[in-house]
Amino acid sequence: MARININEFSAQAGGVASRANYVRTDPAVVKAAQDAWADVKDARTSCAVLAREANAAWQRSRTSQATPEAPRAYQVPNPIQDRPTIVAS
Repeated sequence: MARININEFSAQAGGVASRANYVRTDPAVVKAAQDAWADVKDARTSCAVLAREANAAWQRSRTSQATPEAPRAYQVPNPIQDRPTIVAS
């Protein structure tokens, strides 16, 4: 079994840590990270609004009555029952 050279391992680990810190503190990386974080927060807000609007539209569709002049590609479900009833034959 090969032995690990502790001195070589320590030198490589220190070099990697130093390089990672250099990349982490690079001004271009810091600015890109801040922009990305702002985009993530905006996306979270947009997704929350989308979920609320989709839920509200779903709830409105359960209680709205079909208008005769509006063509529909599907049968309007019963406002009380939104799942089909399976009748055993």
